[in-house]
Amino acid sequence: MSLAPPPPPEPKPLVSVIVPCRQEEAYIGRTLASLVANDYPQDRLEILVVDGRSTDRTRDIVGKFQEQYPFIQILDNPKQITPAALNLGIARARGEIILRVDAHGVVPATYISSLVAWLLGSGADNVGGRCINLPGRDTPKARAIALALSHPFGVGNAWFRIGTAAPR
Repeated sequence: MSLAPPPPPEPKPLVSVIVPCRQEEAYIGRTLASLVANDYPQDRLEILVVDGRSTDRTRDIVGKFQEQYPFIQILDNPKQITPAALNLGIARARGEIILRVDAHGVVPATYISSLVAWLLGSGADNVGGRCINLPGRDTPKARAIALALSHPFGVGNAWFRIGTAAPR
């Protein structure tokens, strides 16, 4: 089986990207930059940043992106926990497809279009990509954690962490 995604459907479905976050000023800009740089048509995309009442600059950074990209919305998560953020985002999502991206995540330029193509072309109920773990700092401890999270010794057969040669 090929790892190339099937041809994308036309017209493209609306995709809602849910980004749960709290106190993410150091990362949220990078995450949003990767999402708006995606090759998926922006008129078929909504990004819902569900913020757990951050007291740092997270909301300010999201606001700057909203000025340029009107398909980005910020939602308030009074419970301040990820499951509540996901539930709020799903309830507000308008998309036919819902995608979750964490606030520390950076996605490749073809990420959304590839996932949409795989989802619709495979008949699967859920698709995802490999999570590549990078050390947060250049220290032996951080490198060891990143390695453990990318190896079967650290995570078992968590295919989204260690990768696979064929779709599963």
